[in-house]
Amino acid sequence: MIRNFMERRRVRKVFGKVVDPEMVESLLRDGAEPQPLKHGHIEFVLAFVRGDGPAQVSERVARVAEIAITHGGTVHDIVGALVVVAFGTVPAAPPQSGSRASLVHALIEELTSDVKVVHGAADGHYGLFGSNARISFTFLVPQFDQALGSLSRLPFGAVEEFRL
Repeated sequence: MIRNFMERRRVRKVFGKVVDPEMVESLLRDGAEPQPLKHGHIEFVLAFVRGDGPAQVSERVARVAEIAITHGGTVHDIVGALVVVAFGTVPAAPPQSGSRASLVHALIEELTSDVKVVHGAADGHYGLFGSNARISFTFLVPQFDQALGSLSRLPFGAVEEFRL
């Protein structure tokens, strides 16, 4: 019983920073049932790093995440050398004007030719996606697949604004 209480408390603490408190309580009460998604203006940054080996890639991914957080971004996912960052998906922390541009500038300034970045903005949806087997707090914007395609074609050291 105490263990269950402590686990629920930890979930509230961790998810409460990024998810609407009502969603957290629903998740604890009902499990990972589909929840209504929120709609809003979302700004996103896709950063892909390279390195001379796994350790260096890991260091650079960590640095991208740190820079994103200091610029007010939410790191939604890290997949290998790809870091997915968004602004506007955490209601408690609305994006500040110019945050995305400032983040992109900081990434290129620090990682120069070892990062490539695609960034953009669109109206989209965010919230909890998944099921009891796997749940994630993430977002959807139109043509996200095309933004990923642009990132894959971009040379390292370059930046592209993805326009919808």
